[in-house]
Formats: sequence, structure tokens, C-alpha cells
Amino acid sequence: MAPFIIRFLPVIIFLIILLVWYLLTRRKKEENSSSRPPWFVFIIIAIMLFGIILVLFRFVQFGEEPGGIYVPPKLTEEGIMPGHVKR
Repeated sequence: MAPFIIRFLPVIIFLIILLVWYLLTRRKKEENSSSRPPWFVFIIIAIMLFGIILVLFRFVQFGEEPGGIYVPPKLTEEGIMPGHVKR
């Protein structure tokens, strides 16, 4: 699960930077204003980006090409030889 979450990290960081940038520019423009940031817009953008990334992960394969011959683990004189895939 951690590698999957790490792939989302750039998007999460981008959204956080976008939010901080918005809050800082808004505060500089109107220091005495009690206007609130458009949370609804931020949430909609985050949901759309999440959906786009999920679709991309569905159709883009990461890692090695499928196929090959699986060689199971073996017990040898030196110890256990781990299983692997011959390509």
C-alpha cells in the first residue's frame, strides 16, 4: 500500500502548495477581510485529480512485463534459494 500512496504524494504536495499559495495571496490582498477560501472548489479539484490518477493507474502498467516462468524456492545445501521469474 505504501508504494501506491507514494505515487499520490506529488499530487498531494501540489494541492497543499496550491492551498497555501491561495491563502497567502488572499491574506496579502485583504488583511482585514473575513472572506473564506473556496473549500468546495478545492475539494472538487482534489476529487477530479484523484479520479484521473486512478484511471491512469488502471491503464498504465508499472513494473515488469507480464510473462515468464516461475521457479519456486528450493532447499539447497547452502540454505533456501528464493523463488524468482525467469524471463
